[in-house]
Amino acid sequence: MTIWTPDLTPFEGPLYLKLVKAIEQAIATGILSPETRLPTHRALADKLGVTVGTVTRAYTEAERRGLLAARVGHGTWVRGAADPANEWVIRNEDSQRIELWQNLPVQLDRGAIIRPLLTDLAQGDLNGLLGYDKEAGRPAQRQLFVDWLAEQGITASEDRLLFSHGAQHGIMLALLATGCVGETLFCEGLSYPGMLGNARQLKNQVVGLAMDEEGLLPEALDAACRTRRAKLLYLTPTLQNPTTATMSLARRDAIVAIARRHDLLIVEDDVNGLLPESALPPLVNLAPERVIYLGSLAKIACGGLRVGFVLSPPALRNGFAQAMRLSSWMVSPLLIELACKLVSQRQIMPLIEHQRKILARRGELLRHLLPGARWQAGSMHAWLPLPEPWRSQEFAEAANALDVGVASGEHFAAGQFAAPQGVRLSLSQPATDARVAEGLERLAGLLRGTPPTNPLL
Repeated sequence: MTIWTPDLTPFEGPLYLKLVKAIEQAIATGILSPETRLPTHRALADKLGVTVGTVTRAYTEAERRGLLAARVGHGTWVRGAADPANEWVIRNEDSQRIELWQNLPVQLDRGAIIRPLLTDLAQGDLNGLLGYDKEAGRPAQRQLFVDWLAEQGITASEDRLLFSHGAQHGIMLALLATGCVGETLFCEGLSYPGMLGNARQLKNQVVGLAMDEEGLLPEALDAACRTRRAKLLYLTPTLQNPTTATMSLARRDAIVAIARRHDLLIVEDDVNGLLPESALPPLVNLAPERVIYLGSLAKIACGGLRVGFVLSPPALRNGFAQAMRLSSWMVSPLLIELACKLVSQRQIMPLIEHQRKILARRGELLRHLLPGARWQAGSMHAWLPLPEPWRSQEFAEAANALDVGVASGEHFAAGQFAAPQGVRLSLSQPATDARVAEGLERLAGLLRGTPPTNPLL
């Protein structure tokens, strides 16, 4: 096969940046298609008459920009266009394998709580709950949820709420209701793979923005708004996925001010918002006229219930109603009524509190076994930054060889954002604390071992 040999003469700057620009141009023009393997460092250096160090520096910079991917023993290739959502499936544990892969609710005896509620439903107007209903749910059901949200510090009104099939469905509704199809969408540089998959299906141009320990940087958002036109900003202000970052009130105010200045709508994913014992006001309280608030019972109560809720600005109410009718017509009245009983009979908060206690124990295990990991109280997951020379994908593969599933940072990279080298660890998925401890010990042993070396050839 003929080695790819770029022409560096049209480009300016240092040699390594000329090569980066040539790689970028070749990808844009289709000369280098996704998954194409690039020449080895030495082979390309010999062909171009440059040092191996120049090629290494260029490949490293191109990888940082999200153009290339590299792995020990497999070389360097053009990053593929595969949808990470296709890999985002439920993985089951077995006696040997420990999954720290996905944020599933802590395993509890939810049946003991749900069983009598089902009995109550069966003795009520069951036929009425088995028929078609309005797309937003019944007014009494909506008001009950609004009252419960008010108890949690979330300002809402009955006419702004509609039910959804979980927050994942809420994301799709938001994209459809706002007409954000084929449009530019801003989000945190590391973001929820389910949102990224939704956006990709609707041909959105996703732009991942810089973050710090509190999440999205206001100056990064302001700069993006000045240079690009976008309809929506998607973000998770509380226990951000995957980094666990939580915005301060000052940061929330700054983000809202920028959104108002640039007339930007915000999709606030607050599925983790009730997990911390003390929560800050959600963005929807600060700017109800431009924040689309997404909540769900999946993470805090029952994943299989598939009942979420959306608070929409008044101007978008009809758009959401139409999006609901087109996507699924309605959420099952039976499931909504079951969720209402769970909330009205005060059964949901004990579930949340029980989960908090279990996660607190597992957070202590994490601090002891992997002190470099980032975790906050109430979070179902932690973020583990990797030391050099580890790369996130190769660490995930090495962990997999030890029968521990973790989520590589590459799954969360939005658009061309260069994901930092790290992995997400889901502390909630294993059945017991002992299983969590065993998984963390295996990962700690992996980090203590001889790290890989990034090859020059």
